[in-house]
Amino acid sequence: MGLFEFFKGKKKLELDINNSSLIELLDKGVLFEDNNKFLKWGTAIKDLKDVEVKEKLFADRTVYHWGEQRILNGLNLGLTTTYWNHREDSVYKRFNSINFSIAGDEANKYLDLIKAHLENNFGVAIKKDISDTQVTLDWLISDTRLHLYFFEQQVYKLNFEISRI
Repeated sequence: MGLFEFFKGKKKLELDINNSSLIELLDKGVLFEDNNKFLKWGTAIKDLKDVEVKEKLFADRTVYHWGEQRILNGLNLGLTTTYWNHREDSVYKRFNSINFSIAGDEANKYLDLIKAHLENNFGVAIKKDISDTQVTLDWLISDTRLHLYFFEQQVYKLNFEISRI
């Protein structure tokens, strides 16, 4: 052991994306299954060089479009990540969440599809809040939250977010 080896700390184990369980993957980030691209939690967006993303700037936010991706054992969704300019946690644009949103009659279809897929892969939601006008379902996998929110506001709307806690 060299003089300064002590300060280097322990070596981090690399994640084998091909031989890891879905829960192990979610603990470290999100895997795009079609092209085996892995988005590690906490990584700055600018450092995710291997992943194709389109940046769209607005006056109050920046939206990153990941495109249609297959995630979580076969769930195919158009994914985005949004950073709000007025929020302190958006300054460094670290990858800590990814989401899917849809409005209109398709929202009902995607609610059933995503809910069934998550229940099949992770079991029953740990939090359920269901009323006549909205559905909120949460799964907690390690330090990752899967949040499914369906509501009516002139039209049906659905938001599905995977986020690091």
